Amino acid sequence: FQHYYITNNLRYYLISAMVDKETKEMPERPSITWMIKEVFDALCLEDKVKSNKEGSSEESLEKRCAEACKKRMAQKAISPLGVKGSLEDPAARMAHVYLHFIKNAYLVNSVLSDAYAACTHIPSGTTVFNEVMKAIDWGRLSVFSLGGGPGDDILGVLMFLHRHGFNAKVSGAVADKCGAWEKTMNSIFKSLNSAQGADVKIEKDKLTQQQAYLQNLWRRLDGGIKYHKSDIRAPAYFLQAYSAEAMALAQADIILLPFVVSAIKEQEECSAALQAVLESMKPGALLVYIDIAKSGCTETINELAYWCGLRRIFFLTEQTFDLPKYEKKEYLDRYSEEFEAESVRSTKVASIVFKRPSAACEFERKGRMTERERKNIQQAQTRLRKKNPSFRFFAPS
Repeated sequence: FQHYYITNNLRYYLISAMVDKETKEMPERPSITWMIKEVFDALCLEDKVKSNKEGSSEESLEKRCAEACKKRMAQKAISPLGVKGSLEDPAARMAHVYLHFIKNAYLVNSVLSDAYAACTHIPSGTTVFNEVMKAIDWGRLSVFSLGGGPGDDILGVLMFLHRHGFNAKVSGAVADKCGAWEKTMNSIFKSLNSAQGADVKIEKDKLTQQQAYLQNLWRRLDGGIKYHKSDIRAPAYFLQAYSAEAMALAQADIILLPFVVSAIKEQEECSAALQAVLESMKPGALLVYIDIAKSGCTETINELAYWCGLRRIFFLTEQTFDLPKYEKKEYLDRYSEEFEAESVRSTKVASIVFKRPSAACEFERKGRMTERERKNIQQAQTRLRKKNPSFRFFAPS
């Protein structure tokens, strides 16, 4: 059956309400595409409440979302920071989640996995990620996302930890200019635990493979994600001394810059704002830069990193990334008709991982490498060698 909300003569369709046949066809493998259906529910309800307060909109949510998708594709904006216009409208945020959320999460997961494989020497068990691995082995990892919007990049970090069997708790923080993203972000990470209500406990053996995967991601969160309404494009107010976002950035083990530089490169004092971010990194912290290939931003971040004393430990000038096949396009077929646009499944990016050098020069790590971790590293190294025969891997001296 289908659910509808009737308000001011407008019909609000709960996008994730599926017919019986669709509900039974759960993913063959764990899929985060399935998860965002609940996020669409929350945005539909938010739009309904907003229309009740402000009066009815002339266009339905689906039409406004389709228009927002067209604008996003025309602007070629991937980061929410690059969007022209307000993101307060639920339709604009729904367009971003539909177009880029799934791809961005997998992209961060892939870049971190490849960088870790390239920087790890299996025979000796040593890694350039030594400070981050210490944090993981101690059970707590701090992650800061700059301009991450709904936190898709932090979800990518959770997927990276799950992929290698790391059980650290993630303390996450997002700094973004649009405060409305906080509601959407909370809905997204709440949906990870949708298989288990607040007062209802489900035994592990009764969970589906899909529910168990999302539960495992959710368990790696340490009390949710903190949201800071802060705009890097206003350097006079960004990262003020002792501000909440400045403290979160200074404590972070991993800082994420997903498509941020290309979004703000036209702004005045862009370099000064980015320099403030790089100079705030603690020793041993990693900066994960991902942006559009051939955007001209790679040179900018490389120069800033050099002057701020960061070390480049992983670099791919151009990488064609495609979503895995088990994230089936068919899962979003109905939405592609309603929104008149296809969710982005392939993109060309430049990816760099920088590290703030620490006092310790040894690349040791605590504990033994598990077979699951070793297997994933070997698979990533093999994949990197095939795509880049001249790629140089880390080897301790």
